[in-house]
Amino acid sequence: QAQAGRSSRSCIATLCDIWEEIRRLFSKTREARAKGMKSQHFSFNSGEGRCPECRGSGIRNVRMNFLPDAVISCPTCHGRRFTEAVCNIHFRGKSVADILNLRVDEATEFFREFHNLHRVLTAFQSVGLGYVTLGQPATTFSGGESQRARLASELAIPPNEHTLYVLDEPT
Repeated sequence: QAQAGRSSRSCIATLCDIWEEIRRLFSKTREARAKGMKSQHFSFNSGEGRCPECRGSGIRNVRMNFLPDAVISCPTCHGRRFTEAVCNIHFRGKSVADILNLRVDEATEFFREFHNLHRVLTAFQSVGLGYVTLGQPATTFSGGESQRARLASELAIPPNEHTLYVLDEPT
């Protein structure tokens, strides 16, 4: 039941490698090409388009003396993770920040026409993670959610003819 992601930047979109494909879709829009934006601008892990204040995390840790640190939404990007210029680029009426806020169920429908994205998102739906947003940090998943996320990531990989899954869950 260890965490599914290695960092606070890991989320459903990055765990199953669909984020790269989503970033490519945004970089191919007319608006992005006109502004010279590449795929890197739509990454919250690189410096190109991420919010410079929170460095793409969308949150700020406020150090409190004698109390646990407080976590607040970034005052610059308001939790959107990206610069204003990047958030103004839209794909099918949604910004890149809007996509990260979609639940898996909503994203499955939104990307219905994109076979690879739809296949991966359907795997996450099938293990009961349809309520999780694409951008929810994996470090916030419960133990069961982490297990299901790992299982869905594996099931989303196109099978080869020599794949055998052995699932052992003593009850």
